[in-house]
Amino acid sequence: MNQALQAMNGLPESAHIGRRVVELLPTVNAADMESAMRQVLETGQPVLDCRRTGRTPADPDHDRVWSCSYVRLEDPDGRPIGLTASLIDITTQQQAQLEAETGRRRLALINEASVKIGTSLDLERTAQELADVAVPDLADAVTVDVVDSLATGDDLGPGLLGGSALRRLGKAPLAGSRIADLLAPLGRTLTFPAGAPYTQVLADREPYVIARLDEKAIAPAARHSTAPARLLEQGVHSFMMVPLLARGVVLGLATLYRSRPVGPFTDADVTLAVELAARAAVCVDNARLYHREHDTALILQRSMLPQYIPSPVMIEVAHRYLPAGDVNEVGGDWYDVIRLDDGKTALAIGDVMGHGTAAAAVMGRLSASVRALARLDLRPENLLRQLEAVLEDLAEPMLATFLYTVIDPVTGLCRIACAGHPPPAAVSPDGTARLLNVPPGVPLGVGGTPYITTEVTLQPGSTLLLYTDGLVEARGSDIDERLAELTHLLTQPAPSLDDLCDRLLTHLTPASADDDIALLAARLNSSAS
Repeated sequence: MNQALQAMNGLPESAHIGRRVVELLPTVNAADMESAMRQVLETGQPVLDCRRTGRTPADPDHDRVWSCSYVRLEDPDGRPIGLTASLIDITTQQQAQLEAETGRRRLALINEASVKIGTSLDLERTAQELADVAVPDLADAVTVDVVDSLATGDDLGPGLLGGSALRRLGKAPLAGSRIADLLAPLGRTLTFPAGAPYTQVLADREPYVIARLDEKAIAPAARHSTAPARLLEQGVHSFMMVPLLARGVVLGLATLYRSRPVGPFTDADVTLAVELAARAAVCVDNARLYHREHDTALILQRSMLPQYIPSPVMIEVAHRYLPAGDVNEVGGDWYDVIRLDDGKTALAIGDVMGHGTAAAAVMGRLSASVRALARLDLRPENLLRQLEAVLEDLAEPMLATFLYTVIDPVTGLCRIACAGHPPPAAVSPDGTARLLNVPPGVPLGVGGTPYITTEVTLQPGSTLLLYTDGLVEARGSDIDERLAELTHLLTQPAPSLDDLCDRLLTHLTPASADDDIALLAARLNSSAS
């Protein structure tokens, strides 16, 4: 052997001579090396670049990697008498290769996270997406917990002085993992005192890492729970908690567990976890803000709808309001029934274009204006002109479709004006249904076009139906076909107006409507003359 090998192993020549590799270097993969050497002796085929890994007395505190090559030695008659080995220290090259490969994996994980985290404005789904992305490339088990008040839709709360309450919304794997089975299930609310590590992570807004988990490391958490000791028994050797921070607000935290023999969490792992958590936190905060605005708009809109409709003179009415599906924003649909002083009744239905709080607020403004203007006994086209002026006063331009009709139950005369709204439908006492030929007009807010009042006389016992476009518009369907289906449904006998409204919603509305639906039906009493 030469001096280079002596320096590499940290042992003199005398320590090498007469001893096997497994005896000389027990902290390297010596058994694998001897197996390769035997193979060379038996077959005569050289073995090149066989990797030796581990620690030697020359550097007992660090793992190193060597490339070993073995060639059989033969006597002049070709009989094997031994072999020769050459070793090259490739630790630096191996480390660079590993770092490059690790960098590629991390970049791939970040790219995956950008695609898979935040696919919806749903808190539970976003939390689960973060957990799923981190397993198994970064951790063997992950939980995601958000501040309990956030999960219940309340404000985030006064602070963390009294401890923290967290709702578990994400967990991976969901099943089939002994580690994950020890962790609290989804939906569980977890309460931690002020001094617990979970609370400290939220208060400090910094990652909390235990690179090498042992009895001493789990002692602070063990005072509050038996889970750390059980996780240690199942082989968890590295642990990390990362806060979910967005726009300066602490929303929760992600906890990562590692049990496979791939080494502890490193600084690079922590950096990656922080980036994944930051991406998820922004999505969680977006969901929080969206649901707050959605709930505000829904409350505002429903408060503007008539809470009580008095029975008009000689007219029976029924109405329905159906909000859009959960994945859609609140719209600006509304309806109203207004008793006038001369025994007539005004029916109004409209739809502010747009969604959210702004549409609901404009809807409320128009609804209040209609009630005030209706009692001035204006002709329908003049009332629409006044509503046009209401929209002109807004700082931001808005559009709305609107249909207004005044019914005299004694004569059956209906005066109708339309501003870009779907046409009303009428059902005669004999069951014949038709769409009324009313000039469609342009939506309120467009301006520059006069509105026209159309007069129609209905027989006693006739039904007039007003509705918003959500009832007859559907993706992939022709509007004319949908209107034909509506008139067909109206020809079928119904015991009451309520039954009629329910039938229309049942047959024309999908399970998750894309738009709000307002529906208003009025029937002239057959005793009218």
